[in-house]
Amino acid sequence: MTEKLDIVDRLRVGQSIRAIQRETGVHRTIVRRVRDLATEAGWLSSDRQPPDQGEVARLLATARSTSREATHPLDAFATDISRWLEEGNTFLVIHQLISETYACSEATVRRYIQKHYPQARRLTMVRPTVAGEILEVDFGYLGITYDPQERRNRTTYLFSARCRHSRKAYRERVFRQDQHAFFSGHIHAFEYFGGVPQKVVPDNLKAAVIVASFKDPLVNRAYHELSRHYGFLICPCEPYRPRLKGGVESDVKYVKRNFWPVFREHQRRLGRQIPDGEELVEALRRWSVEVADEHMIHGVGRSPQEIFESEERPALKTLPPQRWDCVVCAQAKVQETWRIQFDSAFYSVPYRHVGRTVQILANATSVRIFFDYHQIAMHRRARRKWEYLQNAEHAPANVAAYLAENDQAILVRARSIGAAVEQLASQILSRTGVDGLRPARALLALKGRYGAQRLQHACERALAFEQAEFRSVKAILAKGLDLEDPRDVIPQTSDGQGLFRFARRPGYFDPSYVEEESYE
Repeated sequence: MTEKLDIVDRLRVGQSIRAIQRETGVHRTIVRRVRDLATEAGWLSSDRQPPDQGEVARLLATARSTSREATHPLDAFATDISRWLEEGNTFLVIHQLISETYACSEATVRRYIQKHYPQARRLTMVRPTVAGEILEVDFGYLGITYDPQERRNRTTYLFSARCRHSRKAYRERVFRQDQHAFFSGHIHAFEYFGGVPQKVVPDNLKAAVIVASFKDPLVNRAYHELSRHYGFLICPCEPYRPRLKGGVESDVKYVKRNFWPVFREHQRRLGRQIPDGEELVEALRRWSVEVADEHMIHGVGRSPQEIFESEERPALKTLPPQRWDCVVCAQAKVQETWRIQFDSAFYSVPYRHVGRTVQILANATSVRIFFDYHQIAMHRRARRKWEYLQNAEHAPANVAAYLAENDQAILVRARSIGAAVEQLASQILSRTGVDGLRPARALLALKGRYGAQRLQHACERALAFEQAEFRSVKAILAKGLDLEDPRDVIPQTSDGQGLFRFARRPGYFDPSYVEEESYE
């Protein structure tokens, strides 16, 4: 507008168009357009006050709108475009829909929408920061590096913990975004800064927040243990609003755009197409100290290191005397054997929790088991795979007595039922090469279903048929054969010896033997 107002002033004193073009460098076409508008508005009259910038701007805007076409080909789609924009369709989708009936470029559609459907700009408020108040943490993907310990290429991530006030950040290379890397990153960051902030703002990742809800976040129990040990508050980022921790988001981008390309190129010059993961650790540390912490912050005029040393460090809380022992949080379902499986080992829990899902907090030395926020069991950490750690108090009352029962106790119980039961149980227990404890227990358990008398008769029958087996006694009871007298079923000779169907008769090999009777 200053240029247009200068042209009007020159025209008012009678300067020619060529002279104005020569002295100002403005094209004569523009000078003529301004002259015509000034003549129409009466600004060139000597008896009138010269216009101000506002009048010139309004006149030029009116002339510009009237000089253009009154209609645009895309005006025919105005109603549809409004609806498509309300539905959230992109420029590309809207262009495809319009191109079905009217051929135009995507740029034309984009310019038309931006002019006729301007969107209100989102206002941004610069938040004041307080020294030592907030630490933002997050993971970011770097690339593929070679792990010399495992001798393979691995996906590599960056863990960043950035102080919001001073912009100083702790950065660490990790191969996994798991609980161990997340918690270790916190511990290393606190020790790197030499203190603990008041609040930590994590992303809504599983290691930190199980349910991504700003109103009622369900904080991971292990992360809660870490916060209580170091004395900071957990302030989870709202779901789908990463800009609330834009500082650490920007730090991840800063590393990926400024450090990672340079390091990768240096590795290529050394003949490594895949960068070395161990050299990445030292290079990242050196770059953070020499470059990232010393650059001047735009609009502040000081470096992150300078702000941290003068303002942030004195405001941090003192570190606890001992480092926190990393805790692993997990869930498991209690099996029918009143035990859970965790990290390739078994741990017992009270039997009344069978079928329930319990929470596990484990560190390097102990395993704690919780149900409904109450601790129900605690064991030492297993030292080998598939070790079974159990507490006798977790078992039902009868199980301890059951496991403590030996052969002599079985025979005492069998004697109280009957002599035949004791004899049959003794034969089962006396076998060599076979553990008879379980079938002997099962034999005595038949008393609860059939009674002591029937069990006694069934054992007598099994002994008479020389079938001293638990399954034989069980079959006799199931078929009711114990109700029959064995002497009525088994044929006998005159001297009382039993005759069986497939047994040879007495004196079978004696030629002088004469059969007394036939039992066929």
